[in-house]
Amino acid sequence: MSRVLARRVLPSGHLVVVEMSEIADGDLAVTDPDGHLEERRRSLTGDNGGGSAWTWLDQAHGVSVVTVEEPGGAAGAEADAAVTAQPGCVLGVQVADCAPVALISDNGGLAVVHAGWRGLAAGVLERASETLMGLAGGPLSALVGPCIHSCCYEFGCDDLAELVQEMGPEVEAVTRDGRPALDLPAAVVASLERAGVSDFEIDGACTSCDDRYWSYRATGSGRRQAMVAVITERTGTDVA
Repeated sequence: MSRVLARRVLPSGHLVVVEMSEIADGDLAVTDPDGHLEERRRSLTGDNGGGSAWTWLDQAHGVSVVTVEEPGGAAGAEADAAVTAQPGCVLGVQVADCAPVALISDNGGLAVVHAGWRGLAAGVLERASETLMGLAGGPLSALVGPCIHSCCYEFGCDDLAELVQEMGPEVEAVTRDGRPALDLPAAVVASLERAGVSDFEIDGACTSCDDRYWSYRATGSGRRQAMVAVITERTGTDVA
C-alpha cells in the first residue's frame, strides 16, 4: 500500500505530507479505462487531502510549471511541475521510472516535479525551484521518490556523454551487467544543487527492481504510480 515519504511540520507552522502510491493502490495514470481514477485519487490522499480534487498534469518531459491557487486548480495542464502556497491543494505527478520530486519551502510552499532525463537536461527542477522561491521564499528542501536506478538504466552512449558534460561525471554509471547507465538520482541531485537546494532525501527503491512499482523500462507498462503532496494546517497531534 501507499507509503508516507514525509510528514513534516514546517517553521511556518504548516504541515506537509508527501505520499507515494504503489501497485496495490491501483493505476494512477491520467488515462482512466475503468472509470475509477478519481476514486483511487481520493482514497490515496485520504484525510490529508480532505477529499479535495487533485492537480494532475499532462506531463510532456518539458520545463513548464503551473501555480495552483485552489484545490484542483490547473488540473490537466501540459506541464511537468506544479507549485502552491495554499493549504489543501493536492499536487500529484505520475511516474513509472522517472523521478518524482517534492520541493518544500520552510515558509509554507510546495512543489511536485516529474523529472525524467529530458526534463532534467532542460532544467525542470531549476525552473520549479525558482518558481517556488518566488511564490513562498526559501530555504527549500527536496524529497526524491522511487525511480529507476543505475542498476537497471542502460543508456545510449551519445546521450549519456551529453548528460555527463552537462551535469558532471557523477551521473555516469554501469548496470549490474556492466553496460553504460545513467544514475538518475545523481542527475536529480546535480540539478537540485544547481538550483541551490542542498537539503534533500532520496528514496532507495528502484522502480525496475522493486515489485511494489510499475516500470516502463522493465515491462513497457502504461500504468503509473503517483507522488502526491499537500500542505495542511497543523493540528494538535502533529509534532515538529
